[in-house]
Order: sequence, then C-alpha cells, then structure tokens
Amino acid sequence: MTSVLTHRIGAGVDDGRPFRLGFLLHLDRDVPPARAYREAVDLFVAAEALGYDSGWVIQRHFRQGNEHVSAPLVILASIAQHTNRIRLGTGVLVLPLEDPLKVAEDAATLDEISGGRLELGVGSGPFAGAWEAFGRDLTNRHRIFEGSVDRLHQVLDGAALNEAGEVLHPPGTGVRRRLWQAISSDPAQSRRAAERVASAGDGLQLSRATAWQGGTVAAAQIRQAESISAYRGAWADASTPPRVQVSRAVYPHPDMAEAVRLVTPGVRRWQSWSTHGDPRRTDTVQEYLATDHALIGPSAGLADELAADPALRDVTDLLISFVPGVPDHDEHLRLLEESARNLAPRLGWQPSTR
Repeated sequence: MTSVLTHRIGAGVDDGRPFRLGFLLHLDRDVPPARAYREAVDLFVAAEALGYDSGWVIQRHFRQGNEHVSAPLVILASIAQHTNRIRLGTGVLVLPLEDPLKVAEDAATLDEISGGRLELGVGSGPFAGAWEAFGRDLTNRHRIFEGSVDRLHQVLDGAALNEAGEVLHPPGTGVRRRLWQAISSDPAQSRRAAERVASAGDGLQLSRATAWQGGTVAAAQIRQAESISAYRGAWADASTPPRVQVSRAVYPHPDMAEAVRLVTPGVRRWQSWSTHGDPRRTDTVQEYLATDHALIGPSAGLADELAADPALRDVTDLLISFVPGVPDHDEHLRLLEESARNLAPRLGWQPSTR
C-alpha cells in the first residue's frame, strides 16, 4: 500500500501506529435474515483481507431500527469460523436486558472459539419497546446498566458464583481485558460515566456526533472530546494503556453528486422508518445528511473533516460506518476497500504488520 498521509489523528497504539481501524456493520437491508448473515460473513472476510483491525456488529431486538441483529454473539461466532485475525466486536450489546452471568458465559465461549479475538462492547440501549418487552424500566436505565456492568466485572474476574465456589468457565480473563462501555451523550451524565469506565479499566466507546439531540455537530464533538479527556484523566492502571473508540459515518466516493445519489435511497428508507414527529423526518436529503453528520464525498475531503474533529485527536480506535442507510453488498465492499486504501491512510493508519 502506498502511503497517502495528509493528516494524523489518534493517540497511538502499542504497535506504533496512530490508531486501529474498525468498521461497524449494520444489517438493516430488506433481505431474508439468512442472506443478511451470509453477507455479514463475506464483509468480515473482505475487511480482514484489507487489513482492518476489527469489525463490530450492533444489537437490535425485534428488528427495532430494522436490523437483523438480535443475537450479535451468535453472529460473531459464525464469522469467527471464516476469519483468522480480525477482532470481533459488539457495538453494543444491550447489557441491562441480559443476565450478566449468561453474557459472560457466551462471551468467554466465543472468545475461545475465535482464538481470543472478542471485543465485548456493552451499553444501555435506546429503544423503549425492547425495555418494555424485557420487563425493564427505561427511566432507570443508567442505574440498571451500572449494576449490570458491576456484576459482569465480578463474573469475568473469577468471583465465586455459588456456595460450592464455582467460577466462570471458560475463564473470562481475556474478555475482561477487552471489555468496552458505551456511555451516555447526556452532558449531565457523560463526565461521571467516562470516569467510571476508566476506574473499571474498560475501554470507552463513543457513538457518532450528530445534531439530532439539539445543538450543533461541533458542540457534540467538543462534548465527546471532554468525555475522552475526563476518561484519560481518571485512568489509573499503569499496566495497560487506556482505550478510546469513536464512531464516525463516512461515505467515500470520488464524485460528490454521485455519492449523494447513492445514499438517497438509504436516507429515504431511514426516514420512512422514523415515527411521526421524529426530527429525522427532514424535507431534503441534504438536511438529513447535515444533521446526521454523514461525511460524504472524495476521500481527501473526508480526511480533512476527520482531522479537524477534536474528538478524534486522542482515540486509539476509529470506528467507521457507511450510513445513513445501508449500501447494497457490492457497494459495501467498495466502501470497505476505499476506506482502507485511500481514506484511513490519509490519517496515518496502515495495516498492522503483527
């Protein structure tokens, strides 16, 4: 690969590169689930060949968000059988709707199957319908999430689980070292949450900075940068470096007008899924893209925008997704290739030689 470095982001990782590159996989196309899962395997195989460090899947129950991913660890177990190196992540598993002990068992099993490649990201999840179906109170989601994370830590750390002194099997030592927490974007919660993640020794996951929650994209980026600073300031484990993952939506294409044409069906599909009164039901595709902060166009311009993003200065992991809307399979493959060969190298990334 020929370097096209024009900027540099990232705080640096242990192999000397500025950051690791991952991709976030949405499975919301209107295809049968079996086809969606086969295509997911193909995309991970292609990403591994391109040098991506990791691939991540989300979790949506009952196809909320119109995804086919209610059981991300099951999907990743299938992907593990077709890949050898790429790390396998959840971005994120909705932990308060699960039994932390069962999550630990499933995660530790998957980690063994994959040869120690699982990156377990957990969060609280935004969909009220899922919380209702599982009999949980969404208004207490932060408290419930914190309790669930504490229990997950205990199990993965090898705490005795019953009077007989039995512990998690397979052991969760590796998963515990690769645990991530996604935190709230609420300014009233984010700093304390970031510090709590750091005190636990977990990686910090931040989603995309958009203007859907009010304010501007720039303000959202600054809030994320402040959360990262709080997390790094609270990090106390001298034996291992902090881990910071930030997600951004990109759609690299040499022709801006053609790129907008290609994403328009996906934007319209996402708008059609929004409920009445949702601010995402904007009148034009351009308005939607601006509020969603989807970076679209030639790779050089996208690199300029990413390099100016204050939240990316201290990341260890850049997570890219090709939204809004999810491209067809062949286009998804093109986007993976363009991002790995022309976009990410402009920011200093190269595939690991390890």
